[in-house]
Amino acid sequence: MARVVREGVAEFAHARSVDPDDLAHFLTALGEALANAIEHAHALDPIEVNVRIDRMSIMATISDTGVGFVAQEVVPEPPLPDPQAERGRGLPIMRRCSDIFLVKSVPGQGTAVVVGRYLRVRADPAVSVA
Repeated sequence: MARVVREGVAEFAHARSVDPDDLAHFLTALGEALANAIEHAHALDPIEVNVRIDRMSIMATISDTGVGFVAQEVVPEPPLPDPQAERGRGLPIMRRCSDIFLVKSVPGQGTAVVVGRYLRVRADPAVSVA
C-alpha cells in the first residue's frame, strides 16, 4: 500500500514540476508517516492521505482513526536513536525531511501527521537571461 501511495504522489508531483530533491525528501517523510500509521494505528478504518501542491509547497496529511498516543513535545531537530535501535526513527526522520511538520494525536481517536516542503523556484528553461 505505501509503495502505491508514494508512486501516485510522485506521479502527481512530477506532473506539477516539483524539484526532484524536494520530492525525494517529501516522499521520505510521507513514507515514514504512512508506515507509522500502518504499523501502529491498529485502525479498522482506512488510512487517509491528502496531498496538496501549490506554487510554494507540497504538503500531505496522513490521518487514521486508530489507537492514537500521548504526543510528546516535538523537538525541532530531535536526535536519531542509536543505530542499533529497532525503533524510534520515524518521527525524527519525518522532521528532518520536512519544512512543515505537525503531529496531532488523541488516545483512542487516532492520529494526524502533516508533512510538507517549501518548493524551490525552478528556472523556466524557455526563458533566457541576457
